[in-house]
Amino acid sequence: MTEKILMHVGPSISNYYVHSAASKTNVGFASKEFVEAMGDSLHGFMELVGAGSDYFPFILPGGGTSAMEAAVSFLHKDSSVLIVSNGVFGDRWEGILSRYPVNFKVLRAKAGRSVDISQIETELSNARYDAVTFTQVETSTGVRMPLKEIVPRIRNLVDLVIIDGVAGVGGEPIDVEKLKIDILLTASQKAIGAQAGAGLMVASSRAMEKLAVESISGYYLDLRNWKDNMKGFLEYKGSYFATPPVGTVLSLQKAFKLIQEEGKEKRFDRHRICADAFRKGIAAMGLELVSEEPFRSNTVSGVMVTPGSSQKVVSEAMNMGVEFASGVHPEIKDRYFRVGHMGWIQPSHIVLALKTIETACEKSGIPVNRGEAEVVARDIFSNL
Repeated sequence: MTEKILMHVGPSISNYYVHSAASKTNVGFASKEFVEAMGDSLHGFMELVGAGSDYFPFILPGGGTSAMEAAVSFLHKDSSVLIVSNGVFGDRWEGILSRYPVNFKVLRAKAGRSVDISQIETELSNARYDAVTFTQVETSTGVRMPLKEIVPRIRNLVDLVIIDGVAGVGGEPIDVEKLKIDILLTASQKAIGAQAGAGLMVASSRAMEKLAVESISGYYLDLRNWKDNMKGFLEYKGSYFATPPVGTVLSLQKAFKLIQEEGKEKRFDRHRICADAFRKGIAAMGLELVSEEPFRSNTVSGVMVTPGSSQKVVSEAMNMGVEFASGVHPEIKDRYFRVGHMGWIQPSHIVLALKTIETACEKSGIPVNRGEAEVVARDIFSNL
């Protein structure tokens, strides 16, 4: 094998044209080329997530975690936040908020499941919360939260609905305006499929009004410092607060152009079909997934293996040129590994991943049904 295939949970599989855009030399952040790239990226992001004129976008240096921490800009001293966590990255909100003078409570699900909707609704009905956080796709397990069911039921029970879409946006459909989501954030390198280095966010007018209140955020990620900067780029005018991630924004511009050319619905269908083929292939192999049936995402899957063998499988796959991700959920850390099927994922990548997992498992002493996974996957793809 001459080329390594990246099926990690982020960064995701490369696109030559997107990543070539990031390597342009001598592009300054005040240049016409960059101003157009930032403007195109802001508008492209808003279109992708269904954000109309009532929303305001940000593209920030860093990544998904920087966007999460920037969301603190919408809180004030003694704000109360309900954290709804389906795993390690839902728990990250606790790590962030514990550094600030706010109150929070965490509702947690078992590995592979999503917090029950009625539990969330009851908690928000019985106590006063300024904000609630959800994770669209939990990167540690592949669990997808049923936002279309949850958000309408709790929308009137809390001021701000905040969605971590880091592992979902670009591969899972979401419409912030229809669902009346206040804050949606994501990262450049996952299902959008651009270069790593940026956190992206859209905020509703309701959320933006809260920026006028004294914020508890720090300096660099205080969105009040970035607001005028982003407004300038939205209008295709040069603006400056701090140095932006130039190469990443150039790659985002290309990624959003390709997403528009493919069409959102076709892109979501491609993710759904590839994920379905992968999941059915894993089942045919005789293995199980971490996430349970109602909660399986189209961008990330966790694959269960013999206890203590997960790192061996990942290492064997790496030797064959395919990179997966180790397990990180503390309940099952040594019993599973993770596969990213997002961004520029294609049927050929799924077939290769399944064949690699099959061989890596056999080399790790894990019995599998040889050849069954590829047959199942190819049968699904033959109907495209």
